[in-house]
Amino acid sequence: MSNSNNNINNDSKEVLHNYVSNKLTNQPFSCQWIPSSCSIVTVGKKASGGNVKGEFKIHQLDFDSNETPKLSLIYENEFSNPFRCLSFFNGGNDNSNRNFAAGHFNGFLTVWDSDICDLPKLTIKTTHLDGIVSIDTFSDNLVVCGGKDGSVSVWDIRSPLKSINTFTQDDKSNCWSICTNDSTLITGFENGNLNIYDLKTQSKRQSSSINGGICSISSKNKINILDEFIITTNKSFISIVNNNNNNNNNTLNFNNIEIKNNQTIWSCSYSPFNNKDESIFSIAQGDGVVSMYKDQGVLVDKVQISDSPIISLDYNKDKRGLMCSLSLKKQVSILICPL
Repeated sequence: MSNSNNNINNDSKEVLHNYVSNKLTNQPFSCQWIPSSCSIVTVGKKASGGNVKGEFKIHQLDFDSNETPKLSLIYENEFSNPFRCLSFFNGGNDNSNRNFAAGHFNGFLTVWDSDICDLPKLTIKTTHLDGIVSIDTFSDNLVVCGGKDGSVSVWDIRSPLKSINTFTQDDKSNCWSICTNDSTLITGFENGNLNIYDLKTQSKRQSSSINGGICSISSKNKINILDEFIITTNKSFISIVNNNNNNNNNTLNFNNIEIKNNQTIWSCSYSPFNNKDESIFSIAQGDGVVSMYKDQGVLVDKVQISDSPIISLDYNKDKRGLMCSLSLKKQVSILICPL
């Protein structure tokens, strides 16, 4: 099933709004909201004394004396290894735990406390010698890393000396995207493979292939991640995937939505405020646009953020209507919406 929903009804009102943006001096690759806050972490790389190092910054949403919104840089630090990606632990919904895991270009996995972030709490040298390119977390201890070598490693940071499991692919295609909970793991690869693993039995459960590299994956419900999830691609389409459990078939249904202008859709995210009867999600596009959809692909609104690709996107899980994004041209933005 394929459709194209890039037209907004003429009587529709503005929903998405680019609230405030800041230019950054170095190259960030990923951004996420710090739980229970109005602050954003960005991670990336910087040139320092002829070397390339890791850099992360914390930006806080503030207002000046005229009540104009601004992003204030409240913390910055460098690390010996450039950052590629990050993910906050789900246990971070309470103020006592704001830890996040980060993947590095040299294959290291680090864990940080965003409240005390001078040094990592934990550093793990993984088997991803060519670098970690994707990461996801669950609860307050589970980390899954996807490597440039095509392998996927599962870690429990309470026992960090060895991974719980490692899944490999014969063709060693980049693992660009990951979505996990404590029982199921969805992985997307540069070659278009979509693999689903059962973490309880440590085995592959399903495998599909699509016509495009899978850049990102987001599930509507972290408890039952297979019920409905989105995948975005480098071939100008996204797909809403539903798991059909009728007659125990466990087949995946793909609803493809074409995106105009022959572009990569770098990132996607479901709203954390969805309910059983509502599906709101947003995508980060290669033409610098953030688009919001509902249900099975009805376009709600879109807004131009940059003249370069939007490479990272995240919803604030505590304050409804806040999103953050990063552009390839070193711009961090906050978007607001009523949904």
